Amino acid sequence: MGKHDRNERFFGAEGQRLIARELVAVVGCGGLGEHLIPQLACLGVAGIIGIDDEDLSDTNRNRYILARHDDAVPGTHKVDIAERSVKAIDPTVQFIPVKASLRSHEALSSLSKATTIFGCVDNEGSRLVLMEFALANRIRYFDLATDIPPGDALDFGGRVVLMDEQPGCLVCLDVLDMDEARRDLESPAAREDRERIYGVDKANLDQAGPSVVSLNAVVAALAVTEFIMQVTGLRPAHRKLSYRGRTGIVTKSLPANTVCDCYYCTVVKGAGEKADIGRYI
Repeated sequence: MGKHDRNERFFGAEGQRLIARELVAVVGCGGLGEHLIPQLACLGVAGIIGIDDEDLSDTNRNRYILARHDDAVPGTHKVDIAERSVKAIDPTVQFIPVKASLRSHEALSSLSKATTIFGCVDNEGSRLVLMEFALANRIRYFDLATDIPPGDALDFGGRVVLMDEQPGCLVCLDVLDMDEARRDLESPAAREDRERIYGVDKANLDQAGPSVVSLNAVVAALAVTEFIMQVTGLRPAHRKLSYRGRTGIVTKSLPANTVCDCYYCTVVKGAGEKADIGRYI
């Protein structure tokens, strides 16, 4: 029996063959990405493109399951941690390290090779760039997010949203804050002008919020499971799954409309190079 025998008992040899053809990009090799990447390696995907431009920090250690206690801080890159884990799990899974910002030629060029993209980013600007890129190039995209707002200890949760050939984008599904995305993507000069006039945004004060390992694990596992469903054809992946800590349940929801006529769905989708994603670099 092969190493993927028990996978095949679940979704069949043909399902395993389809998974083995997937070149998956994980944008953000941090708290969420570190749960995704080993699961994808265990599944036996063809390869993983890991994109991140940050080093490990001490405050990451409470939730980075792939980090070792003796990994140097500073000096250990998150992408290197991810690559180390993939090689330990299955050295036949190709790992392509991209130690660069999403908004770089290197990252966007690497993304163009992917068959599926997982977005594990923590700001709306990056989420908008990924959404546009995936739509323009017709690449399956799973958007992951977790949240633990300060104040109410039970008001925590997370979600997974799928964008593919079905109608609808993150804007249509009302999960992308466009005002915040524009602020994230503005030039340093524009940000300085806005903050001079309106004051400094609390989001720019660099105060990291709460985050725990288990919440990241829940959301990452939901995303990988929906990826399995979609790729193997066991069932269509759900468009949106939401986990709420207060109730301890996962709910699914559908877009209000099956006809989406927003700018991104009508102009950006399928536009390829004409979408000019490079303007974000």
